[in-house]
Amino acid sequence: LSFSSISATVPMASATSSAQGKNIALCLFEKCQLPLLKCITNPKCLANVICINTCNNSPDEIGCQIQCGDLFENTVVGEFNACALSQQSCVPQKPDDGSYPVPTDDMLVKNFDTKLWNGKWYITAGQNPLFDIFPCQVHFFTETSPGKFFGKLNWRIVEPDGEFFTRDALQRFVQDPKQPGHLVNHDNEYLQIGRAH
Repeated sequence: LSFSSISATVPMASATSSAQGKNIALCLFEKCQLPLLKCITNPKCLANVICINTCNNSPDEIGCQIQCGDLFENTVVGEFNACALSQQSCVPQKPDDGSYPVPTDDMLVKNFDTKLWNGKWYITAGQNPLFDIFPCQVHFFTETSPGKFFGKLNWRIVEPDGEFFTRDALQRFVQDPKQPGHLVNHDNEYLQIGRAH
């Protein structure tokens, strides 16, 4: 099986030069005023922005940014990211570096009945610590029509102090009619593209 986001690029903030930083700031002040104001006055959102900026040019920049999103997510962060990354494209997108390749068609199953997803699924042995190796990870799937289903994804994040908090997301999947083993997720537009399991 294969899962993919709406595009082949990973929409992460790229490392910025001072000129890019100025352009980002101008765009945010012009096009995302309210989400920016909410973000800088919200401790979690501000912490997320600071955390993501510490990831620039790190050896695992994408992984670092994903972990920031896991630690500092709330509705204010979501609103700010939607404006800055998706709606207004203020933050330059990092091009796909091939870290998360899409499997070739010959590696996918030729027939897949999405009814098999209905029910509760526990993730007990994940493959990627960024996406599917979390304590107490359980997902609930419901097929709404052939080839279409929703997943209520639940996972726990370990905080820096060792405490846990539970995260969840509701995502929609659509089976690719040309490649039934390819399940497309259009709900994961920024930062968390890999939450599909």
